[in-house]
Amino acid sequence: MKKEKIIDFGVLALRWYLVYYMIVYGWGKLTLSQFGVHDPAILEQPMIEVDSFYVAWHLYERSTFFNISTGLLEIIGGILLIFNRTVLVGALLVLSILAQIFIIDIAFTTGVLGYGLPVRIGGMMIADILIMYYYREKIIMAWKSLTNGISTKFTYKWWIFLILPVVGFLMDFIFAILLMPLKMLLNWMGV
Repeated sequence: MKKEKIIDFGVLALRWYLVYYMIVYGWGKLTLSQFGVHDPAILEQPMIEVDSFYVAWHLYERSTFFNISTGLLEIIGGILLIFNRTVLVGALLVLSILAQIFIIDIAFTTGVLGYGLPVRIGGMMIADILIMYYYREKIIMAWKSLTNGISTKFTYKWWIFLILPVVGFLMDFIFAILLMPLKMLLNWMGV
């Protein structure tokens, strides 16, 4: 077997490694079975005495929206890794998801579970980065395509750039006013 074919098979194996875990973790969230505190004695303690792991997992369990949206993103990322045409989009999506999970695991799980989860997620991130490295020419082409020749359609005087931070800040108020009917509808629906 040629070296290139072995490397290609290795990348394919890394893809399926990530596909498996992204779908399994995503399914756990979709079925609302990944998070939660199952020991009532922990929930009855004063909050200051409860480890941050249990606080976080309890809060994650309470949000169906969080579980379903993150579960769907994980499954979509895993599915995108399966197909050659979408592997890079999947790798980018999965890397962003894994980075967030890595931060959560370091912040909340190490006190109770040790470093097992962050190490596993770190390995998954390395696998994802190796996949992207294997396809680096395509990523470089996409980067150049996305960043070359980008500018505003018109030129502006220098002082415009001085007031842009203020205008940008005021945009928050404009969007708040424009989206107020949506906020009222969501409150009315109890969402």
